[in-house]
Amino acid sequence: MDKHELDALFKGEGFARLVMAGGGVPRDVLSLFLEAMSQSEGEAVGKDEVRVLSRSNLERRIEELKQDSQIDEQNVLIAGIYVLREFCLAKKTNIFLIPEQLLQQDENWRTLFSRLVDYRIIHQAGSALTHKSQTGNFQAFAIDIGCYAHFRKMEARFNEIDVSKATAKDQMRSAPVLGLSDLQTLFKTVPENAEAVLKTIPEDD
Repeated sequence: MDKHELDALFKGEGFARLVMAGGGVPRDVLSLFLEAMSQSEGEAVGKDEVRVLSRSNLERRIEELKQDSQIDEQNVLIAGIYVLREFCLAKKTNIFLIPEQLLQQDENWRTLFSRLVDYRIIHQAGSALTHKSQTGNFQAFAIDIGCYAHFRKMEARFNEIDVSKATAKDQMRSAPVLGLSDLQTLFKTVPENAEAVLKTIPEDD
């Protein structure tokens, strides 16, 4: 398949959104591509089709997480997804920075982020980054597109950084920092039905 044939399978931002939905992981992108083709009925795939796919993909990842972990760890991981989604929605961005010092010094937080990367809920986007207005070094993470793509009313106001672009690293240096106090505060707000909330389609959709 050449580039022209590939382009013909997508419309608008369809292909770029598909790559983001797969977190840039070739295996996940290919899986979503095959699923998109099976559901497209010969029609070109656009961002709306990817929106639906990314949501179902996130739900599958949550189910994988639940199958692979003990109940106590499940609760922490699902709470972590809720916290990170709420932070990114509030800051209107898909990228957030974590102080490297926090990850180095606190095994619990380090394990949480590592596990969410393993399940591809968040994606490693950069390390040893400096911030434009804060001191220290940071690790950058991108939250999975399935966590926010269905919030249509936010589209025009959401600052989505494409980590595959050459300008991404500089943009990430202005991303919001999620520090220890933010994490502690946000974890106190996690509802008992966090998983159900994560799977609920907002009314504006």
